[in-house]
Amino acid sequence: MAKYCPRILQSLVYNALYRRLGDSYALNPNDFLNKSVLVIGPAASAHLDLQALDVAGFDIIVKMNNAIHTEINGQVSNPLRCDVLFHSFRGATKPVTAEDLRVAGVKTIVHRTLKRRAFLATLQLEEKFRSVAQMRIVPVHKYVTVSKQLAGHAASTGMICAEFFLHAPVSRLALVGFTFFSTRYVNGYDDTIVSDEIALARIETIDYHSPVHEARLMYELIAKAQLAGKNIYISETMQQAMDFMRLRDPNKPAKDKDI
Repeated sequence: MAKYCPRILQSLVYNALYRRLGDSYALNPNDFLNKSVLVIGPAASAHLDLQALDVAGFDIIVKMNNAIHTEINGQVSNPLRCDVLFHSFRGATKPVTAEDLRVAGVKTIVHRTLKRRAFLATLQLEEKFRSVAQMRIVPVHKYVTVSKQLAGHAASTGMICAEFFLHAPVSRLALVGFTFFSTRYVNGYDDTIVSDEIALARIETIDYHSPVHEARLMYELIAKAQLAGKNIYISETMQQAMDFMRLRDPNKPAKDKDI
């Protein structure tokens, strides 16, 4: 459609599609009522973090992007297990097939819809994966709200995922494998990042996400959730990375682009 339609017509179509169907695709927090949820970030520390948990004891395991292809350790029958997958399906992410989803046991895909124009891709992905998993989104206005809280930077997929579950009525939430881009990834996620120094330098050079602002916002959201009586667990390595990163000087302008 982008090839043959004038830009203004494309915008009208995207907006009309989103207004008509967007709400019906919104991920519902109540779907996780009284569920124990484990969110596994892509940092190399994830394997160490998981050693402190009974992974098999969680009702829902959540992963992001290329983590659909990475194994988890722990007493689980399926090391690729992923019940809910947050994914952008663009940029440098690896291809995902229906068989990948089936093997991992994915029940729900949450497509990254930073802007309304991304919703057309949501519908196309639904057609592709309809036989395997349901397609959902976090509404566009949530990305806008969180971006404002991040001083105009785009929220990472992990940030949006954590923000959603920190507000959901879960019985227990564990967050592991998050180091706010300050370390390399778990093996198989992005093997071009071979050191912690390269990981941090890359994200600061791109200047799209803000590790500092995400660490600060995550700290605030976790504190509020715990104060409200929610059962929230964060790994020691995540706590250390969050404390380190949120005290840094952000001092970098945001850029309006998507990767």
